[in-house]
Amino acid sequence: MENEKSTARDNDLEIVEIAEFKRDNTHKKIAKHEERQRQRRRRFYGILTVFALGFLAAILSCIFVLQMPVVVVCVVLVLEVMIAACLYDAKIWAQAAAILVGIAAGVVFGRLSLMTVGAIVYLAAVLVLYGLRSVLRE
Repeated sequence: MENEKSTARDNDLEIVEIAEFKRDNTHKKIAKHEERQRQRRRRFYGILTVFALGFLAAILSCIFVLQMPVVVVCVVLVLEVMIAACLYDAKIWAQAAAILVGIAAGVVFGRLSLMTVGAIVYLAAVLVLYGLRSVLRE
């Protein structure tokens, strides 16, 4: 008889816990959190995809439209992205100086069009890094 009473109490406690869970908004909060995480991942990968497509378009346009060597174009544009990654926390004047130095080098070496595309890639990389940082902070 005592076992039956303790089993009945345990069943009653389980029913109360289940009813409490149904009243609680915990499962709704979990679902909202998971949806926010999915949206965050979509924005993150969307930003990266757009940048990768733009980077590829810059490489192809330099190679086919401007008739420049593949290795030179790839090296310069990858260096621009790396410089942007290093300086994206820097002040605006430092970033403007980096762009002006790149364009000046283009003028000196006769590759102004390549360095102009490099400056555009640099600006795009900095903007992408700011966008990715804001997505990761959410």
